[in-house]
Amino acid sequence: MFSIGYPFSSVDAQAAELVPTVQANPGTSVGQVSGQHSLSAEQQADQLLARLNAMRDKIDKSARKISLDEAIALGIRNNPELVSAFRSIQDYEWQLIAAQRQWYPTFAISNGSPTLGLDVGTYITKFYNDPFRTSVSTTPGSAIGTEPTSISQYTNTLNFQPNASISWNFIDPTRQPDINAASEALRQQKLLFEVSARDLILNIQTSYFALQSTRQLIEEFYNIYDINRQLLEVNRARYEIRLVSMLALAQTQTQLYNQLNQLLGYTKQFIEESATLAMRLGLPVDKLVLPDEKANLYRDWSKTLPQTIDRAVESREEILASLAAAEEARWDGISKINSYLPIVLLYGEGGLSMASGVINGSPGLDNARSEQLQTQWNAAVGLGFEWTWDGGVDAAAARSDYAQEEMERSKAEMNRLQAVQQVRSSFGQYETSRVAVDSARLAYQSAQVAQEAARARYEIGLGDITSIVQTIEQLGTASISLSDSILNYNRSVAQLYRYSATWPGESDQLVRQQEKSLR
Repeated sequence: MFSIGYPFSSVDAQAAELVPTVQANPGTSVGQVSGQHSLSAEQQADQLLARLNAMRDKIDKSARKISLDEAIALGIRNNPELVSAFRSIQDYEWQLIAAQRQWYPTFAISNGSPTLGLDVGTYITKFYNDPFRTSVSTTPGSAIGTEPTSISQYTNTLNFQPNASISWNFIDPTRQPDINAASEALRQQKLLFEVSARDLILNIQTSYFALQSTRQLIEEFYNIYDINRQLLEVNRARYEIRLVSMLALAQTQTQLYNQLNQLLGYTKQFIEESATLAMRLGLPVDKLVLPDEKANLYRDWSKTLPQTIDRAVESREEILASLAAAEEARWDGISKINSYLPIVLLYGEGGLSMASGVINGSPGLDNARSEQLQTQWNAAVGLGFEWTWDGGVDAAAARSDYAQEEMERSKAEMNRLQAVQQVRSSFGQYETSRVAVDSARLAYQSAQVAQEAARARYEIGLGDITSIVQTIEQLGTASISLSDSILNYNRSVAQLYRYSATWPGESDQLVRQQEKSLR
């Protein structure tokens, strides 16, 4: 029996009448009816909690538990965005090879009609007023030589007439600038690949830490739910014997439902974050992964702020990629200007013409003596000279390239400023979150002690339900603050790695291995 209770006033009776009742047998008291209804509501809450447990357990049982390093390695191997970025590198590698092959001479084979085949032709020649032909007409006034003389000839030969030429532009002012531009474009793509890899690693780390934090909150609020559930049973028993008021019972019920709603929200968040991590790891549709350890401080950052800024300014790929793009545009402009200079080339050409058969034979006669074999060789070698003028089109295009160069250099400067800003912001978050973690842990410990003390006082009748509700709410708030402070700390460390262009762990070796495997 409890030593101190709360009187059951007329206001409590009115509140009890507002609570929906169930069908009761004659003689059932109002307190018993209210207790039946409250118990039914608690059972519904427990059923909802069981459904949430089933959702989480289903994910836990079907998912593979991995460490953060394993998650990074898995994402580097499977993420299609990283594969796409590497294919872009291969595209520019072949463009560079194509530009370099401009140094090679060009070779062409041309042909007659046809290169190898039959040539058949018939020629008919008619002579009018042939002076060697005597007219057979003796009629006075008739025309002399009105019948033409026809001579027929034909050709039937087997022909073989190939022709080949070779040229080499050994002085081409546009060639080397084109090669340099292609080389800078390739360097830019390689740097952008590094950017994609670093962004992927940061996204994986962020998702991994978020899952850890959400799972920690779910566990904390399960414990808080159990505390409220036990307290509600105690208050119900006290209410039945008129030791607490309806207000105390309703406050406990409200607190229980609020905790259930928070658990529902965190479970929903847990499912969404697990799907996000699976997407970033490039997993099949039927696969999931979850962290294999609880949320804790990730790593410590050993560099000072000036050292971190210097590292970022020197190594950030976004800055170097913009500078590479500027160099590419500059060489493109030089190539266009150089197109107005002459090209000097070495040229060689050779041909063969062979015809075998009857040449100028007479139809219907023996043309054995008309069969011939004709062979003809020709060759030429020497220097060539080319020069074209397009009216200034390439000159205008070159000015456009130079403007593009200046734009990319300005972008590089913006990237440098952004890198400094990102490092400063992440470093500041890192330092404040270290303090916040310590402060949140102290607050969490104090909240634990406070709610335990409030419950102990309440059990011996020295406290009220409002104090317990407040201390439990403070415990929930402290749990959230501790989880958020650890999450912010881990995010800030991951961002410092990303924004200072520093590879965490052995991730750089994993990226290089992935490059080799994709070739």
